[in-house]
Amino acid sequence: MPGIAARQSASTIGRATPSRFPVLILPLHRKWSRSNVPWVTILLVLANVFVYAFLQSGDARVYARAQAYYEQVNLGALEFPAYVTWLNQHGRGAQPIDAHPDRPTGFMLAQMQSDRAFMADLHADKVIVPTDPRYAQWHDQRAQFDDILDSAFTPRHALRFSHIEPGRMLTAMFMHGGIEHLLGNMLFLLVIGMLVEGALGAGWFFGLYLLGGLLAASTSLTWHWGEQGASLGASGAIAALMGAYCVIWGLRRVKVFYWFFVIFDYVKVPALVMLGCWLVWLVILPWLDAGTHVDYADHAGGLLAGTVMAWALRRHRRVRESFVEEDERVERQAHDDAELERAQDLLGRMEIAKAREIFNRLDAAQPGQLRVLIALYRCARYQGQSTALDAAAARVFTLPAHADGDAREQAQIYADYAKACDGSPRLDAATLLGLLPGLQRAGQDDCIEAIVRALIGREPANPALPVAWFALCLRTPEASPARRERLRLLLDRYPDGEYAAKARFLLGAG
Repeated sequence: MPGIAARQSASTIGRATPSRFPVLILPLHRKWSRSNVPWVTILLVLANVFVYAFLQSGDARVYARAQAYYEQVNLGALEFPAYVTWLNQHGRGAQPIDAHPDRPTGFMLAQMQSDRAFMADLHADKVIVPTDPRYAQWHDQRAQFDDILDSAFTPRHALRFSHIEPGRMLTAMFMHGGIEHLLGNMLFLLVIGMLVEGALGAGWFFGLYLLGGLLAASTSLTWHWGEQGASLGASGAIAALMGAYCVIWGLRRVKVFYWFFVIFDYVKVPALVMLGCWLVWLVILPWLDAGTHVDYADHAGGLLAGTVMAWALRRHRRVRESFVEEDERVERQAHDDAELERAQDLLGRMEIAKAREIFNRLDAAQPGQLRVLIALYRCARYQGQSTALDAAAARVFTLPAHADGDAREQAQIYADYAKACDGSPRLDAATLLGLLPGLQRAGQDDCIEAIVRALIGREPANPALPVAWFALCLRTPEASPARRERLRLLLDRYPDGEYAAKARFLLGAG
């Protein structure tokens, strides 16, 4: 689960105790790039770091002042023995404060302050009772000590159990109980945030994060109602992102890093499997990890809240499927690249049947790949069957050229195809003329000239040919021999056509 959701008594001095069980399950299947920078996630991380580094940084001085006051008025002389007696009465005599009474005051004070049950009884006057002759002095000194503690930033803004305070529910989401707590949460936020923000977009992601954190805090309040203590940390909101992630990716297999005590590795599993693992772990861990002050109710509430919200967002089509499917596209592309390379090797060794089988499989799985169509053309070329060659060339030529590089490759294939046809390509004029726009954008005028010349020789009455030829003339540098030669051909072939007059004008002007 994400870092540590710190749960501590309202006036704890010291840090939250981390989990004793080194278990980590983290999806790692998408690299950061300039196209998927999660700006909201980064801003949330910076906000958490700012709160901890600047707003909470003065707490240590407040705690030091509180401890100095505690030692000055010697509150420990009364409270520490009372705490030991209370531990023994409650069957907890093996606590560190009891086993090591010579510990420094700071250690014993931190142990006592972090014991929520004892602090609840202490503040309820069940430990030092009003009939005790020392009660009045102790009560005033304890109140002063608590006031000093409460002046720290963390106690004033952390979520208090048994109190409904929306403001604290929000501010507690940006506070942490120690550097390990902060770093653990921010690691998860960066990894999960990039994935969920990319899938939902900045607005829905931010809303899910905040609402998930608030619902997690509500779960914590419900679970701990009637107790003394406080909770803080971004873990509930991050758990909501984790639940949302599992629902968004669903049954898609994702790459996951896991660390279980001393065993760690990567594995590919459906994303929903992680949701099951996290839920089971949240049920088991509170019994295994008792005494660490980790707020597992906060984790569970956030995880379930994120799961439900992501289900609703998916149902209303708010998920960017193109982002979610990107991993599958990358994996498929890597697989296709490897298969294509293997088939090209087979083709180079003239094992044409085996190579064509792979190329056909790639073409069926993802139609419209120019490199695959060119490879199938090569197979037909080596076999020397004119019908198969014409069909393969037609597929190459009818594929739209989305880039200049595609058009250049089509020009190369046309040159080879024309050579195989002894200069007289057999394909219909519509197929060959369909090549011209892409060739023109890529500046392949020589190929355009070869195509139009071949068609003029074969079917000069085609009305599209003088249009294409005149357009080629206009792109030829003025006053150049090539332009004059091309214009004369237009006059020779179409002396009575509408472009003949334009050709005469240009020849006269040039």
